[in-house]
Amino acid sequence: MAGVISIFHFILLFALYSFLGWIIEVIYRSITQRHFVNAGFVFGPFLPIYGFGAAAAIFLESFLSGWHLIPRFIILGLVITAIEYLVGFFAERIFKLTLWDYSENKFNLHGRICLHFSILWTILALLFVMFIHPAAIKMVTLLDDASVKTTAVLFLVYFAVDYFFSVLSISAFRKRIAYLYTEYLNLDNIEIENILNSLQRLRDAFPALNRYVDTNINSNIRNRISTFLKPIQDKIIMEMQGRMSFEPEYYEIIQDIEQHEEFLKLKEYFHHNSSIYAHVQEVAYLSYRICKFLKLDYRSAARGALLHDFFLYDWRNHDVPDLPRHKFHGIEHPSIALENARKHFAVNEIEADIIRKHMWPLTLVPPQYKESFIVSFADKYLSSKEFISEYGKKRHRRRKQRASNRQKNRRVH
Repeated sequence: MAGVISIFHFILLFALYSFLGWIIEVIYRSITQRHFVNAGFVFGPFLPIYGFGAAAAIFLESFLSGWHLIPRFIILGLVITAIEYLVGFFAERIFKLTLWDYSENKFNLHGRICLHFSILWTILALLFVMFIHPAAIKMVTLLDDASVKTTAVLFLVYFAVDYFFSVLSISAFRKRIAYLYTEYLNLDNIEIENILNSLQRLRDAFPALNRYVDTNINSNIRNRISTFLKPIQDKIIMEMQGRMSFEPEYYEIIQDIEQHEEFLKLKEYFHHNSSIYAHVQEVAYLSYRICKFLKLDYRSAARGALLHDFFLYDWRNHDVPDLPRHKFHGIEHPSIALENARKHFAVNEIEADIIRKHMWPLTLVPPQYKESFIVSFADKYLSSKEFISEYGKKRHRRRKQRASNRQKNRRVH
């Protein structure tokens, strides 16, 4: 080795590994989100969690270097996974925010860790201690002591300042979100857009924060409309079953769409437990009533909601020319619906935003208008009711079948 390893060398290595981690995350997030993303908690090009993970791997390797590959892999994996879990845990406790969420992945623990990513981190850690760290340590020990000390001190000062302002940024994020979801329905669309734009970097860096925003805003909307949601739902059911007619104003708003021959084809495609046509009618009418109650643009809400699922294929079994088999319907169909809507109808900005973003936060860019949030909420609310209703019917049928089978068995015996 070219020189003695000091604490300053380790600081330099920590900075290097945090920088390499930032590069990995930037590449991954920029590819998945289709635009450049400055990943990570701090503003600068460093991800400290990778630095701490590297430090843990180096420390373990000093004890495990002579061991068989399998126990080394297991122990490395357990330690790296524990670090990720603890960082996620303390971030949630300190900042009251979930910076990442594996809840939708199989074999996850509290959404903070999951088997899939733990295996990936462990493979990366093993490659790191076997190939990257030995090369890096040779490189930094070739540097003269003065350069190492100066660079290490400058990094510590820079990192302390960056960390301080990043903590302020997270605190500001929480305050703005709190303000946004308590005042959301009292703000105009420009104010909402300005607030969301000011939070863009953190939402790009940690997509789970989008779900946090969505949950809180939907909670606000749900609380505001809870007093009249049940009567509206009962009325919708009666109207969809033909026992009552829609309000003349609502029918006038959607008449050109509702009678269009291409739109009527939605009756031929199954959605949850009804046709797409029936589903979008329910979402459109509920959105119309909510927006009218809240004094929003209920015309755009009704029309955008009616067109939000304007796709003409079986989403359970799709292929070209509608949607290639390998593509995910949940992410792709808003664009298809918007393209179909523009082909046959005049679509304004609010209606386009409703159609394009009704699946948010599955689609990463959040809604720009309140009306879009209302439709997104109404769609999720009604879809959930449809799912629960269908699940209840299946359970009832299974119980009846079991009871019938028991009666037959008694007769036989």
